[in-house]
Amino acid sequence: MGKSTLVLIALAALGLGALIGVSLVDDQVVTEEPAAANDVVVASTGGAPVFRYLAPEGVTVEHDEFGQAVPLASGENFIARDGVFKSETLTITLDTDGTIEYKAVMEQGDSIAFRWSTDGGEAYYDFHAHDPSFGPEFFTRYDEGEGTERSGSIVAAYGGQHGWFWLNLEAEPITIALEVAGFYDEIVEIDLGGY
Repeated sequence: MGKSTLVLIALAALGLGALIGVSLVDDQVVTEEPAAANDVVVASTGGAPVFRYLAPEGVTVEHDEFGQAVPLASGENFIARDGVFKSETLTITLDTDGTIEYKAVMEQGDSIAFRWSTDGGEAYYDFHAHDPSFGPEFFTRYDEGEGTERSGSIVAAYGGQHGWFWLNLEAEPITIALEVAGFYDEIVEIDLGGY
């Protein structure tokens, strides 16, 4: 995986909280549009520095006493991780009317980027997360729909299981290729208990 791919994954993961307009650290909801150049948009998770968007037309470059440009952002939009960066691809066969669920086990502040695609058949998908410590009925939904492929990224707002449920909408079996990269403990298949 090249440097540009890693940078893209990191930027996509960091941008999610700002794009959905929710702080991933506390209960504060950010209701403004992306802010002017020097305004903070949203804080990131896991003790990371603040996150902000910058717009070229709103940036003012300041200089120090020696006439050197002072960095506008220093340490922002960066989440340091001690864990191992992982990347894996799973191949999943889904029978007619079959369902399956896979989850990335993540700690708060961990981030992943993903892409899944079928071999052509349509599937219903529900990208969601849960953690038993919030209670048996608690969950958050990132994305839901029908299709043959989807890609995106998340920063985990809480520790727990974050991942994908699929239902085969075709009259024959389909195959799903799931690619995941980022910071997570493991990917597990969830027993749906006769769903």
